[in-house]
Amino acid sequence: MADGLYWIWLQEALGAGSIKADRVIREIGAPEKLYRMSEEELRATGIFAPKEIERIRSADLRKAEENLRLSRRCGCAVITPDSPDYPEALTNIDGMPCVLYVLGDLRGLREELVLTLVGTRTSTDYGEQCARRLAYDLASAGCTVASGLAVGVDYAAHDGALAANGRSVGLLACGLDIDYPSESRGLKRRILDEGGVLMTEFPFGERPQRYNFNIRNRLLAGISAGVVVVQAPEQSGALNTARHALDQNRDVFAVPGEIFDPSMTGCNRLIKDGAKLVLNVYSILEEYIGRFPAGIDAHTVVRKIRSAGQDVNPQPLNGPRKVPRPSMGEALPLMVAQEAVPPAERPGEAALGELGVSEEARSLYAALGDLPEGAEPLAGRAGLTAAQALAALTELELFGLVRALPGGRYLAGAPE
Repeated sequence: MADGLYWIWLQEALGAGSIKADRVIREIGAPEKLYRMSEEELRATGIFAPKEIERIRSADLRKAEENLRLSRRCGCAVITPDSPDYPEALTNIDGMPCVLYVLGDLRGLREELVLTLVGTRTSTDYGEQCARRLAYDLASAGCTVASGLAVGVDYAAHDGALAANGRSVGLLACGLDIDYPSESRGLKRRILDEGGVLMTEFPFGERPQRYNFNIRNRLLAGISAGVVVVQAPEQSGALNTARHALDQNRDVFAVPGEIFDPSMTGCNRLIKDGAKLVLNVYSILEEYIGRFPAGIDAHTVVRKIRSAGQDVNPQPLNGPRKVPRPSMGEALPLMVAQEAVPPAERPGEAALGELGVSEEARSLYAALGDLPEGAEPLAGRAGLTAAQALAALTELELFGLVRALPGGRYLAGAPE
């Protein structure tokens, strides 16, 4: 952009992640106007403290010129808020970045369903398997997976998405020229080779200082529709990303873990505090029914995830206890009066087959009566495990064959 230089200068003058940049954009406009203001004019804005005015006045345009030169030399795009490629998701967060240094192609990102997976660097086999499988399934469904390129859960998430030939976005807490973490050097190359993106708001030469990670984490949350915390102890940067997600009105999901496993304490606490429990990929995708981008439809999601699931041997799960189906005479009259819904004209087996509904989902659909019921009794009648039943219900909901009601109950429907 013609004034990209001044956006780089503005980020240098105010610091990455500064919420004052939002006021500059909103109240002053082009950063060049701020650059040309006198000290008196800066004071008159009422935006800046004396120390900030001093920093603005002393910020050297030559540093911005050097970063612009280095960007061109390494083939890195400089994306500013007035660029058509600037991620729309980042325009509604506090402290929106004034400049993003980007390797790869950002085009199309605003039409994609981006989900961020994060977790501890000191991950266990369980954490890495969960991250890799969830990322693989999400990418198979057509989603873009974002993470922070760190060793552990982040690495596994990127790796899982790439294994499914999916697109991945890596956000750095340092300059693009800094080889950090060195263990992810090959991963970064693979992300770019598969059409993904490496992105940072930190200038060339900026090393990964401790406070940079908190600044970066707000972008990990902001770039996505939701954040999945895969494995996190009580003190973890992943929890910091989850807090940013809550502040930014993004969805927060958490993978459950053993109650005595300290590496899962943060996840379990998130679930206790209201984060959505992740049982499988459907637990995530069901939140976006009706909100899939144009490139993703329900048939594609079900087909791709079902196909992906054939490559992985499922872990044995405990089956649900059998619950007898209540007769109509056992229903409370008041409940019937409150929730009576005209029965939907339900498609037959042939129609379900044409839609591509899986065998498990058809079994569960057949178990649905004319009154709303919970997943557990439905699973018992259909002969499915709890996890299979939840996956089947989500599949049916994607096809418009069931409606989810308050209280975790479901009612049969028919596709429009």
